[in-house]
Amino acid sequence: MKLDYKKVAILSTVSSALLGVAQFAGATYITLPETAVADLTGYAGAIFTDIWTVVALVIGIPLAFYVIRKVIALVRMH
Repeated sequence: MKLDYKKVAILSTVSSALLGVAQFAGATYITLPETAVADLTGYAGAIFTDIWTVVALVIGIPLAFYVIRKVIALVRMH
């Protein structure tokens, strides 16, 4: 992929201008508590525990049909 330096320069200028306008308008930076990352990632384990049954069914049902089809094909050969 070829990098177009004109587009990069334009985007850099526009983003700098927008940041300047936001600061001039009184926008403040968002500060997060120190435990924000732990709070957000702490739910990943709970979500995986809740969705495990659905994941097992989505993987297990097609796999079961595949295995059944292969076993039937083996029995037909004999």
